[in-house]
Amino acid sequence: MSDTVEERRKRPLDNDVLTPRIQAEMQGDLLSKDDPIAAFDRRDADAGIAFGGDTHYCIGATLARLEGRIAIDTLLSHFPEMELAGPAVFAPHPSIRKMTSLPVRLRPARG
Repeated sequence: MSDTVEERRKRPLDNDVLTPRIQAEMQGDLLSKDDPIAAFDRRDADAGIAFGGDTHYCIGATLARLEGRIAIDTLLSHFPEMELAGPAVFAPHPSIRKMTSLPVRLRPARG
């Protein structure tokens, strides 16, 4: 990860999680060398980075997770025979696995 941070310092990317943190450091928000890395150490399989962590934890995270669960439950109740129609497609990203496409075939409930 240290190599990635140094690479972003030299060559910032537009759609990158690390670049804004590194640019903040350049504008005076001083970070230690390990600070940009620390955000990605949240490799715990149960933890995600979408809602942050520690002092930067999103207060709407619980609501967002509940809304997601309701949306998925509703989708599955309307299309119980939904099945994969192809492989998942992931975008290249240095720190997270970002799914960009998951083709499915929807079939309404019979009866």
